[in-house]
Amino acid sequence: MFTTIKKLTVLSCFVLSPLASAGTIEQILEKGELHLCAHPAQMPFSARAEKPKGFQIDVAKAIAKKLDVALNVSWIMPRRQAKKVGCDLYSGVARLGDGDSKYMLISDPYLRLEFKLVTLKNKPTIKNLDDLGAMVVGVSSGSIASHALSSKQIGIAVRFADEASRLQALADGLIDAAVVSNVSSGWFQRQHGLQLVEVDAEKILNAQLNYDYALGLRKADQNTRAAFNQTLVDLKKDGTLGELLNEYGVSSL
Repeated sequence: MFTTIKKLTVLSCFVLSPLASAGTIEQILEKGELHLCAHPAQMPFSARAEKPKGFQIDVAKAIAKKLDVALNVSWIMPRRQAKKVGCDLYSGVARLGDGDSKYMLISDPYLRLEFKLVTLKNKPTIKNLDDLGAMVVGVSSGSIASHALSSKQIGIAVRFADEASRLQALADGLIDAAVVSNVSSGWFQRQHGLQLVEVDAEKILNAQLNYDYALGLRKADQNTRAAFNQTLVDLKKDGTLGELLNEYGVSSL
């Protein structure tokens, strides 16, 4: 399904006309364009550059290629800006429970986001919360992980707001450990040639952190969701999805 391949064009913009709106699969194919919303500075997920990069961008490119349409990227910070640009999808959203959302339709998952407690190789092995007693752990402010750590009087650092800066702080010795996703950990190690020690953050913190990752389809219908689900199946079967995610150190579902 949707296997014809043309040269892929990637356009980038900040804001489109207020009349722009997300569409169904039929409308996407008719206009010959798939419109993605992505964060401009959140590697390894997405980044605005001379050539847009990040695994969300790569996944969207692969989908657009399968659909035989151009890819248009709008770079937005808060997701509420999606209304202004009228994008068709996000290529990375949490799929929780049965996957339904009042804001968008959620596709089948293509990746499992798993959270790791990571340390440098020269740090003591972490087997439980007691092993973190004298450490400072980089973590997202207000997150489930931060509450779990704080409740046990374990030192946390929340000034490193994103996972990339958290990992850099770890490498620079500014913190002793960090809670980050498997995607960010895998990408950082590949980029820096650095081997980190990873342990299951859910197990250590006794908290539910992991979730499935999927496409978020704005203003779509069931037929559109089915079409994108089939496209993901096709990308898995021909090896495209596994190959591009492998570049970031993770595997597809």
